[in-house]
Amino acid sequence: MKQKYLLLVFFLLLMGKGKSAVAQNNAYGITDSVKAYLDKGLTVLQTHSLNRDAVNWEELRAAAYQKARGARTYEDVLPVYPFLFEQLNDYHGWFTYKGKSYSWQRNPAQPRNAAVVAELKKKPKVEVNVLKNGIGYILLPGNSDFGMTNVNRDAQAIRDSISKIHPGKIKGWIIDLRLNTGGNMYPMLGGLAQLMGDGKVGGFVTKNQELEEEWSIRGGNFYVNTAQVTNVPQTPQVAGDAPIAVLLSNMTASAGEAVAISLKGRPATWFFGETTHGLTTANEGFRIDKNSGLTLAVLYEADRNGVIYQENVKPDEEILNGDDFTNWKKDQKITAAVKWLKKEIKAQKR
Repeated sequence: MKQKYLLLVFFLLLMGKGKSAVAQNNAYGITDSVKAYLDKGLTVLQTHSLNRDAVNWEELRAAAYQKARGARTYEDVLPVYPFLFEQLNDYHGWFTYKGKSYSWQRNPAQPRNAAVVAELKKKPKVEVNVLKNGIGYILLPGNSDFGMTNVNRDAQAIRDSISKIHPGKIKGWIIDLRLNTGGNMYPMLGGLAQLMGDGKVGGFVTKNQELEEEWSIRGGNFYVNTAQVTNVPQTPQVAGDAPIAVLLSNMTASAGEAVAISLKGRPATWFFGETTHGLTTANEGFRIDKNSGLTLAVLYEADRNGVIYQENVKPDEEILNGDDFTNWKKDQKITAAVKWLKKEIKAQKR
């Protein structure tokens, strides 16, 4: 028994030595299986990242290996990903491992709007009201439904909220995107589709400025290329040509920015507030293994006129702060929007 035990120990030591020798098979001392794991992520980045042509991949790979020097487990290489995202200027993507995300966040151009931050803590929902002089107000916050199973339900909920204020009597609209931090753009655009009017409203474009997917409104529903994304009945008497004032904050992001972009270039439409957060890219997910995956910015967003938004969305009339979500008469952005809408409504009567 003793001899067998010693032979078993010797065998395990040999196995350990062999594994150790394999682990030293590269100049960075990274275990081979861990290096293969990192290489798979690097290949996905090199193949699909929106800014993949802006870096020297031989140098970037070497820098990644250097940061992962001596790595023995998958967890050891996870801190490399924020560095990689920074080199690729991708502040919309992230790496996920066992439910935890690793990303890079660039410094914001402006301090976060304190009033918006405070209001977001209240977890706002869609709100529709009539202000005065026939002006309708729609507060459209972000959502957390990143799947496609509830698109029609959520689009219908927006339509239902609009229908409660007798939209046929509304002469102009305020669409408030200040609290829209993102989510699923499709129910947002489907819910607002009738107000936007039929026709092309934007799309996703490649880094070479080629149109990849076109967004359009047809019969009051949202389409991507020829595929109908929403299928909700139209609300009677909603006019698609009424003037629209759009409110932005520096917290308006991602899907919220996509909604703003879809309204850019629309006739009788004006933007008030702050430059948006700056997540104007489409993301795509790539599986690494059963526990991990990469989500990357792969496409830019463009408006109906083909203008590409690589950084953010800027207002036509900049108004910094001055937000009051409890009394619209004290809200500087709403006040400016109402003033502009009155002029537009008056002009349309001529």
